[in-house]
Amino acid sequence: MIYVTVGTLFLDFPRLINKIDSIAKETGEQVIVQTGMGTAIPRHCEHFDFKSHEEVIKIQRQARVIVCHGGIGSTLDALEVRKPLIVVPRLKKFNEHLTDHQLEIAKAVEKRGWGKMITDIDDLPYACAHPPDVPDSYTPAKHRLVAAIRDKIERISGASA
Repeated sequence: MIYVTVGTLFLDFPRLINKIDSIAKETGEQVIVQTGMGTAIPRHCEHFDFKSHEEVIKIQRQARVIVCHGGIGSTLDALEVRKPLIVVPRLKKFNEHLTDHQLEIAKAVEKRGWGKMITDIDDLPYACAHPPDVPDSYTPAKHRLVAAIRDKIERISGASA
């Protein structure tokens, strides 16, 4: 089973929802999608808007692979359940987010060997069929990682002000 999360942002993420829906249709594999507040709804996947954190973790533990947007909470949850991780960051150029900070998070995940970053959505079917290995070295370090990401976002925000 593939679990996909788009987070809680009010902006839609049809680029990911539509591609994962086509993967579900073509492969017949069970796919569960957290759609959030978006209007894009998959036709070939199970889906829900929101569930409790405990329910989401339970689904993630059953997944073969987790595909998440580049939100820090979703990324950390996926790493903590120790499943192969594919990060598809929401991008400003597609009106999926207000900034490109998720790209920085996705790059950090890939650089550390914790997962695979996908920016070209056409690469997602191959990545799902051949997911990255679960990292041997990941141990939760939320406070340091969150502090580093906040610092990066503040520097980016300050530079654009």
